[in-house]
Amino acid sequence: MTSSLNIRNLGDARKAALEAEARLQGVSVADLVRTCIDQGLARSQADRDRANWVAAARQGLADEARHLDRAGPTLARFRQL
Repeated sequence: MTSSLNIRNLGDARKAALEAEARLQGVSVADLVRTCIDQGLARSQADRDRANWVAAARQGLADEARHLDRAGPTLARFRQL
C-alpha cells in the first residue's frame, strides 16, 4: 500500500495540472508524481551511463590513434594465431 505524497509549495497551476493529468490517466496524483520521479531518475541514470560510455570510447579512440602514430596501419594487431 502506498502512502500519500506531500510536496509543499508546489503552486496552484502545477497542482491543477497534476490533478488533471492524474484524472486522465486514472491514477492518483501521488502515483503520477512517483511515476514522473521514477522516469526522471531513470533518464538521469541513462544519461550518466551514456556519458560514461562516450568517455570510455573516446579513451579507446585515443589509444588507437597513439598506436597508429607508432606502428602505422596494420591488421597484425588483431590477428589471432
